[in-house]
Amino acid sequence: MKKLLFLAAIALATISCQDEENKLQIDNPTSQPQKFQVVQITDQGDIIPIDNSKTRSSVQGETALQFASEVDYQLSLKEISNMSTEDKLAYVDSNNFISLQELAVKADEELEEIASAATSESDFKSKYSQYVEKYKGLLVVNKYDDEDLSLYVPDGDNNSTYFINSNRKVVIGSKVKEVSLTNDMSESDKAVFAYIPGPGETNHFNFQNFIEDKKKTTGRVDLESSREIKVHVGCQKKTWRGWKRDNHRDVYFQLDAAPMFFELRNVAGVYYPVDYIRFHAFRNNGKIDFRTGGLKLDAASLSGTISVWTDLTVNTSEQVSYKNVYVDYEGKYGNYGTHTLPKLDPSNAYGGKFTVVLIK
Repeated sequence: MKKLLFLAAIALATISCQDEENKLQIDNPTSQPQKFQVVQITDQGDIIPIDNSKTRSSVQGETALQFASEVDYQLSLKEISNMSTEDKLAYVDSNNFISLQELAVKADEELEEIASAATSESDFKSKYSQYVEKYKGLLVVNKYDDEDLSLYVPDGDNNSTYFINSNRKVVIGSKVKEVSLTNDMSESDKAVFAYIPGPGETNHFNFQNFIEDKKKTTGRVDLESSREIKVHVGCQKKTWRGWKRDNHRDVYFQLDAAPMFFELRNVAGVYYPVDYIRFHAFRNNGKIDFRTGGLKLDAASLSGTISVWTDLTVNTSEQVSYKNVYVDYEGKYGNYGTHTLPKLDPSNAYGGKFTVVLIK
């Protein structure tokens, strides 16, 4: 009997350890060993590894990430493909390397400082011109909206922008590779920050909301294919003579539409169908680009209502426990179940009723 109890205890301990390991893998997308190192590219083209204890200011010349092979590079691109923007940035975090994506984050922080320090509109205009010139050839402006003052990563949906430096270089083996990018905003950025409804385009629905001409939220429902329905939400705030991204908002949305199925990703990053998702919730994020599901069999259109709230339009002191909620801020790919959110009152939502038709 004692032997049986002893064996049972060992089995339970083993299961417990396995559960802890699985939980760690789900919650920490960067737990896999990195397949790269930071190197310096000299003017002569030499590639010199950099001690990670060094700071950027102590490193002379151009820095880049070095992958041992094209296989490792492609595996890393695949590994980050389903991560959130925050996790992608964390994946390549280093004391002495700035990716093109991280450069855009720092540029946005710099724009915030310029707007705060400006003493007049003319002062801001002068400093902003210098700011744009500083990042010319590295980041791109929003050519679709001249009131948008933020700068964007060119071809930002391309995951290589998390691995290349500001000169679009990465080292594969012993060779320096320059990655080709389109010099335009990414499609996901355009979906929320380039509000231009096209005539005759039936596969998406756009909406905007303004709060006292100080805050702006732009959104879009996209029927990209029969298997892919996306919701985009972008937040901006007014500055001296235009708008800039507002990156630290909480966003909630409800997609009540038919005929469709909902879906989420499992721990392997593979999409699987879900019967119903009442609300989607995101924290500290000013740009949402989320695949919600697809059309049911043989359907060619989608009709319903999109309702969107931010932390600015809800009463955060009134909390409600909701079932069938997806939150992106728990676990590697979010968490689905019962969650406590601010009360999401339909009368305070923006968005609207829509019908989108599949373009074949």
